[in-house]
Amino acid sequence: MLFRSGSVFRFSNNPAAIGVFDGIQDALTYLQTSWRKWLPVVGVIAAFSFVAYVLTGPFDPGVLYHTDVDTGRVVLNSDALSKLYGSIASGLSSLLLAAIGGWFFSATAIGGLRNRPLTFSRVIARGLVTVLSGIIVAAAAAILVTGLILVAVVAPPLRLMTTMLALGTTPVAIYFLVRLVFTGLAIFDGFGPIGGIQESWRLSQGSVSRIFGWGVLALLMNIAIGAIASVIVSPFSTIGIAPLAQAASAAIATTGSCLVVFLMAVLYESERACKDPTLYPYPAWLGYGSQPAGPYAPGPALAYPARPYAPGPYTAGPYAGGPDPANPASPAASDPAAGPDPAPLGDSAETD
Repeated sequence: MLFRSGSVFRFSNNPAAIGVFDGIQDALTYLQTSWRKWLPVVGVIAAFSFVAYVLTGPFDPGVLYHTDVDTGRVVLNSDALSKLYGSIASGLSSLLLAAIGGWFFSATAIGGLRNRPLTFSRVIARGLVTVLSGIIVAAAAAILVTGLILVAVVAPPLRLMTTMLALGTTPVAIYFLVRLVFTGLAIFDGFGPIGGIQESWRLSQGSVSRIFGWGVLALLMNIAIGAIASVIVSPFSTIGIAPLAQAASAAIATTGSCLVVFLMAVLYESERACKDPTLYPYPAWLGYGSQPAGPYAPGPALAYPARPYAPGPYTAGPYAGGPDPANPASPAASDPAAGPDPAPLGDSAETD
């Protein structure tokens, strides 16, 4: 299976100066133009949701217990666990399929940013690398938590300090989540499990509040899309076509997740442009003259032509710091779109 490379992100502004609402518009535009890439994934997830609902039906907690007529106590049924098998298997399968769907959305986003095709095998391979990266982060967090617990047990005088540290766990966790939010996209961009973490940390340096604001907006968008899906499909669940309602709800929610991934990809590229200003030099345009690579102050939107910024082709990545700053006269430094052809990621590239 080969992604078609015809759709690219079209930024409404230079990525280094793009705002959140422009980012939403750019993500929506790419959602519309790249539907051939992500829509089949949404269809597969919706179909699985339909089949799972037909096979297992809605989960009713009442089948797990009963009230003893003699004691009046709630008693767990002896076959309660066996009745959970179907729901557990369906839930785990849905989570796995959603994770793989997220891999495809991230691959589609990076493919649009780099104007390069990705094969099915590469998507799965890169997705497994993101899992490895997640295990590394989880292991580090587990070691930290274990250390705090050991300090509280072994050294009681330090228990108060440990308690205070524990109370600060939530904001600290949010901070680290913000700093690591680009790890998955960086891995699909060519970095390894450790390199992806390092790249996310580099790109989020000095931009925590901005990334947090975009992330909150993305979360609100997901909640709103989920609520819209529930309102749309709830009437159908009462007229005998509940499986179709469930599939429709899954399709709407998955499309919303895809949009959020695209939005975060816009932010990812924006942070790359801010940290590596030679990647997207301002064009020779009214108000800027022939100013070379940045840093830049955001300019009026009309100062930028409505076209893709450096749609590729690019090298296969990773991108440690953009074009070679030691050679400003090189084509890569003066025109980001003039780099060498990307390393082959599939058998051949097709265009729409």
